[in-house]
Amino acid sequence: MPSVRAPRLVLLASVLAGLVNTVLFPLRNPEQVALATDVYYYSARAALRGADFYAVNPLGQAGFRYPPAVVLAFVPHAALGDPMLAYALQWLLNLAALAALAVLVIRTVEREGVALARFDRVLLATTVFLVGPVGVNLVMGQVNPLLALGLAGGAVLLERDRDAAAGAAFGLVALVKLFPALVGVWLLRRRAWRAIAAATATGLAGLAVGLLVFGPDASVTYVTETLAGETTVASFAGGPDPDAPFVTIRRQLAVLAPGLSSSWLLPVGALVLAPVYVGVNRVVADVRSRLVALQGTLLATLLLLPLEPFYVILVLFPLLPLLYVLDDGWPRRLFLAGALLLLVPVTWASVVTVTTMLPSGAASVLRDAATGLFSFVLPPTIGAWLVLAGCLLYQHRAATERENGFV
Repeated sequence: MPSVRAPRLVLLASVLAGLVNTVLFPLRNPEQVALATDVYYYSARAALRGADFYAVNPLGQAGFRYPPAVVLAFVPHAALGDPMLAYALQWLLNLAALAALAVLVIRTVEREGVALARFDRVLLATTVFLVGPVGVNLVMGQVNPLLALGLAGGAVLLERDRDAAAGAAFGLVALVKLFPALVGVWLLRRRAWRAIAAATATGLAGLAVGLLVFGPDASVTYVTETLAGETTVASFAGGPDPDAPFVTIRRQLAVLAPGLSSSWLLPVGALVLAPVYVGVNRVVADVRSRLVALQGTLLATLLLLPLEPFYVILVLFPLLPLLYVLDDGWPRRLFLAGALLLLVPVTWASVVTVTTMLPSGAASVLRDAATGLFSFVLPPTIGAWLVLAGCLLYQHRAATERENGFV
């Protein structure tokens, strides 16, 4: 049985850092409190009035960024008639989703033959609720905890041969945020044709509902304005910004290819990450290799797109189970080191806070070093690459063993 000491240390550090971050985040960023839920609430209110919900910007900096049909999911928020009640509803939904996610994490570990002590069950559940990326999502009132449950639920359903239900879960998640559609790479490798068909049908049905309920104008706005605007995020036209929160390969491209047009960032990033998608999906012969493949697929997707560190919540499953079920060795060491950087939020704001406590000379040196590092790569990005390295090494060894007839 793999040692549980290292996973315990990583998760304990992550929980403690998450508690501090969850307290400090709203204090440093009061404008972020309930930001996402306010968007859902006011957009749904506009939709009920027959107004253009894509034109609603509650705080002047954020608007509705999902397909038209998704606004219907927030009608209950609007029906409450008060943004604070809507925020409370979103908290209840998110807490329920996190509870279900914790159950899936723990059961997945135990189904792989790891006998968890009560301390480890409590620690895993606590991590799901209190780790830094989760806290940020709760403060903002994001839907990402529900999407994380959808991804985890889809993976578990697929393992239980409920392909249609799994595909529907993946399709719903992809309908909301679109980029989880790249989980299709993992489904294709598994030849899960029924799941692929169900996911595709679910996504298309959602788009059709939006077209029927709101007419073509809303769908056109979504495609031509919302999606088009998202492709230009984190283009770093003025050079990489150490304060920008985006965990993306676009940051490195901006340094290594400063003249690259923003329209080329996505295809060039996809070209760079294509071998990673292939490598992490090399073997899908057993549950562990399939979890590793899913982990690699999700992390490569987060690196491809201009996403912020709080989206790490979407990879808690299978990251947390893999910390326990992987055998001792270099793949697991890479997972543990990467998970620590992914789950412990080291941000530019935290560096600034720390340097204020140091002598001026040391503070200046540390800030200069952090500026250079954060301009090129953020700590969560390093963590993502370490986990990806663990995925690739695991898959290489699994493929070698299969070729040599050991399995």
